[in-house]
Amino acid sequence: MSNTPHDALVRRALSRPELAGPYLASVLPAELLAHLDLDALEPRDAGFIDPVLSGRQADFLYEVPFAGGGRALLYVLLEAQRCVDRLMALRLFIYTARALDRWLQRNPRGERVPPIVPVVLYNGREAWTAPTRLRELFWLPEPGLPREHFPELSYFVDDLRRCGDEGLEQRAVPPFGLVTLLLMRHFDDAEEEFRAFVVEVARWINRVERRDDLISCFTYILKAGSGGVDVLDSLRPQLTPQTEEVAVSIADALREEGRVKGREEGREEGRVKGREEGRVEGREEGRVE
Repeated sequence: MSNTPHDALVRRALSRPELAGPYLASVLPAELLAHLDLDALEPRDAGFIDPVLSGRQADFLYEVPFAGGGRALLYVLLEAQRCVDRLMALRLFIYTARALDRWLQRNPRGERVPPIVPVVLYNGREAWTAPTRLRELFWLPEPGLPREHFPELSYFVDDLRRCGDEGLEQRAVPPFGLVTLLLMRHFDDAEEEFRAFVVEVARWINRVERRDDLISCFTYILKAGSGGVDVLDSLRPQLTPQTEEVAVSIADALREEGRVKGREEGREEGRVKGREEGRVEGREEGRVE
């Protein structure tokens, strides 16, 4: 998902156990969490999605021990698009099979494989209505056919738009993780709506401790948000001096980046124009001769 505005922000948050663990604890059901030791969660290499979908999807894989021994895999797929993917259960069936195949390659003598739990992290405006069980996708010519003979997979959906800001703020997630979820929820707000949101989210941004995390937050807000760098005018009065300093430095860097890009585009336009004028002059000289 390297070409989407979510990439750097979300990867920075969900690739770290101290943030991924609390996030998963806020999504998975209590009856499952009771058996998992999320304090010992370990990120694993992912990248099981199809290349054609990499522009709107990113995936994360974690290994976590069971409280009573043994290990499980937790698979999170970020779905960054406005429309619901009705075939998501099938895609997850394929992706999780790839994850288990990689596990088997690394454990060739294994006689059993770890259970894998899929989660879809979704931030589109449309409510998630796709089937969450693979068997619901099968076309059956006769309704009486027993479904228990067909492959099965079910997944959890974290539908950020339906959670609401207050619902997200009640999750026991560290500030940077919470800000990441809130920014994902508001990623395609109209400019006026986004400006109002950043004023509210400032109180959480002020609690983010690591400078690199703040840089990720402000880069997203000022570069990917609908208001651009000018959103800083609304945000600055709500920031602490230390947080404001980071925001201003990012804004200055983005403005300079814009100026450099503008100069480069101007020079390229001049070169194109010069080449075109040269061709015109050449044709005219040829006609004179």
